[in-house]
Amino acid sequence: MLKKFLFTGIALSVFALVGCSEEQNEEQGQMQTLVEEVEMDTNEIESLQAQNQYLTEQNQHFVTAIKQAIVHLSDEEMLEFSRNQFVYEIQVNGESIPKSGQVTVSAGDVEIVLAEKGLGYDFLPDEWLEKGKISGNYIDHLRDFDSTNWTPIGTDGTVNTAQGYQAVDVTPGQQYSFNISDELRERLKMDTTLIQIEVK
Repeated sequence: MLKKFLFTGIALSVFALVGCSEEQNEEQGQMQTLVEEVEMDTNEIESLQAQNQYLTEQNQHFVTAIKQAIVHLSDEEMLEFSRNQFVYEIQVNGESIPKSGQVTVSAGDVEIVLAEKGLGYDFLPDEWLEKGKISGNYIDHLRDFDSTNWTPIGTDGTVNTAQGYQAVDVTPGQQYSFNISDELRERLKMDTTLIQIEVK
C-alpha cells in the first residue's frame, strides 16, 4: 500500500513537472514569438526611417537643382513654369469631371469640390507663386452656381486646398448645371465651360 502511495505521489509529481514544463515551453514559445515580432517591427521601422531619409535628401537635391535651373528662365518661361506648378481639379463625389463636363451620380449626398494643389512652394519665390495661381479666389471661377439648399464645404492647407458645396439626400431626377470661367477651363483642359450633373 505504501509502495502504491509512493508510486502515485511520484507519478503525480512527474505529471506536475511535465505540465509545468509544457506551460514553460509554451510561455517560452510565446515569448520567442514576441521577441521575433519586435525584432521584425524594429527592422521595419529602421528600413522606413532609412527610406524617409533617402527621400528627404532626394527631394532637397531636386529643389536645389530646380532653383539653379529657373534663374535662367525668361519672365515668359517663368510664368509658364509657375502656372504648371498649380493643379486644379473639379470633383463630384470624389470623381473628377470628364472633359465633356457631363456627370451622372447616384441619389443621396452630392459634393461638388474645386481643389487647388500647389507643387512649387519649396522652390518658387513668393511673387511667382502668386502669378502661377489662377486669378482671384479660385472658387469664384465657378459661375452661375445656385447655392440654394447647398452647404459650403472645404479644406484649407498650405499645399492642398479645396472649396465647394454639399447637398444632402438628393433625389433621383435632379439636374444641376453651372459654368466655369475660360481661365479655369484652360487650366482644367476641358472641352467646355458648362458643367452638367444628373442624379439617378
